[in-house]
Amino acid sequence: FISSSFVNLAKLFATNNLEYDVFLILDRRFPFDIEDDNLENFYSYVFDKKKIFEKDKEKYFDNLSLFINEFNPDIIISNNFSKLFPQSFIDFQKFRNSNIKIINIHHADLRILNEKKEMIYKGLNADIKEFLDEAMIITTIHKIENEKMDEGEKIAFSHETTLKELKQKSILHKTEDIINLRIRNVVLSYHERTKVLRLLKKVIDNLLQN
Repeated sequence: FISSSFVNLAKLFATNNLEYDVFLILDRRFPFDIEDDNLENFYSYVFDKKKIFEKDKEKYFDNLSLFINEFNPDIIISNNFSKLFPQSFIDFQKFRNSNIKIINIHHADLRILNEKKEMIYKGLNADIKEFLDEAMIITTIHKIENEKMDEGEKIAFSHETTLKELKQKSILHKTEDIINLRIRNVVLSYHERTKVLRLLKKVIDNLLQN
């Protein structure tokens, strides 16, 4: 898992799927430790190279590729990652392992198009726009096949999390509250636990079998 946020599925996935070794790479430091000594299959790391990224994005991803290579992953999962993988990164991973799968967990429904046949809910923070527009969150899991944002093959969609459901759980009282970062993180965490966790397990099992 590669992420820019502590709200992610990595630790939760490791807890519920002990047969997998799960490595979480964060691209920034947080003021707390998310490591768990009781989890023997979960490992967290920080790849904090902000200065390199600001000066030379290609060099940043070259270094990230080498860092990831140490873990020899079968699947790379981007989840709440604020950076777009360049083609050079994707090509390097495919060169290292032609069978590797690279996927993205996008917290919005990429099937919804505008009049120009463009995806309305692509890019960062799409879950907020989606929720404000339709009072629901739907996650898309898609392959990362090139450097175009959110345009890889769509392989799975989660069930929706609705405003009504969140009100019943006392997680959210009005739709506009989703703009608050703390509340957004709570909503996103709830959605991942209840709608995405099992879906991701099915996706990973299927990708590894094919």
